[in-house]
Formats: sequence, C-alpha cells, structure tokens
Amino acid sequence: MTRLLLALFAIASLALPLAAGAPADVRAGTAIVFPPWTSQADAFARIGASGGALVSAGSVPFVAIAVADEPAAFARAVRTAGALFLLDPGALGGCLVPRSDAPSSRT
Repeated sequence: MTRLLLALFAIASLALPLAAGAPADVRAGTAIVFPPWTSQADAFARIGASGGALVSAGSVPFVAIAVADEPAAFARAVRTAGALFLLDPGALGGCLVPRSDAPSSRT
C-alpha cells in the first residue's frame, strides 16, 4: 500500500507542472518554483543571478514571479540555479498568486 501511495504521489508531482504548462506570455512573467526549503531571499537572489527581474513573490517563500529580457537563457540559468519548475502564473492559483505586500524590482 505504501508503494502505491508513493507511486501516485510521484505521478501527481510530475503531472502538475506538465498540466500547468509553460508560461503563455513570458513578457507577463514566469512563476519560478524552487524546492520548498529555499528561503525567499535565496529564491530572489537566484532569480537575479540568473538574469531575471523580480515581479512579485508568491504566497509561499519558494515561489516568485519574474521576467527576463532573454527568456530562454534565463530559463536555463534559473534551472541550473535550482528551480524545479517554470510555470504560467495564471494557470494555477494558491501558491502562485502574487502577494500584494511583495517587493518588486520592476519600475
């Protein structure tokens, strides 16, 4: 029974990002999801170091919305920096909904 539950969890973990899909319009922002143990400060630093500009934070510390001038290069760099998923922020609610009190680096 435990193996079945683990298998179902693994399948669901893989299916969710695939169902959410890549961002429809990267100019509007991409939701960057890091491992849950990533602090908000670390997530923001990784996004900046990867060439992205922070748009807003998600409602959990390891999710942020970012944009980049070179989306493909940014996607590669932020994945190398530890991002698990890059998703369309409009495709999912909950943890991807930007917080109103989040800092922003865009002008």
